[in-house]
Amino acid sequence: MADLVEFDPSDSTQRRYDGYGPAKLPCGRDREVQVFVDQLRRDGPRAVAAALAAISEEGRRVLRAYAERMASLAVRTGEVEQLERAIVAVVVGGLDDNAYEALMAMPLIEDGARRVGIEPPELFEKAAAIVGHPGTINLVRWLSRKPEDRSLASMGFVESADKDGFRYRLDW
Repeated sequence: MADLVEFDPSDSTQRRYDGYGPAKLPCGRDREVQVFVDQLRRDGPRAVAAALAAISEEGRRVLRAYAERMASLAVRTGEVEQLERAIVAVVVGGLDDNAYEALMAMPLIEDGARRVGIEPPELFEKAAAIVGHPGTINLVRWLSRKPEDRSLASMGFVESADKDGFRYRLDW
């Protein structure tokens, strides 16, 4: 078994993650990012705040891609835990600042939640305890949007599939 490479959110290049978004799902790089995200999930708001203080923009990009990937994987597997990971990743990936690029992943997480049988407010409430402020505020702001402004289409996504199963796809 190959040694697991550690995801470093402060790395300003993230060359290892070039082409990560559309890569086969799941892939080994998912596990690398998952180790980081799961540490945040265990350690809570202080760890999230520390990650936000150190993260590079390229690290945010990787976490946003991971969030999109986990939303698709959750639909494939029916695992709510993948959606919890997606929310933590997207908050650190820019939702803390309400960044548009992070907002783009939110309809996937919301749609994925419904598909696996959990209501988005319930999922977001659980994640809010992990991410703390300001992520909590922006999760609430997301839920306060009009339904048409939270749809897959509003952010340019469609339901799709690849040879391995369900997958959200950007359709611009």
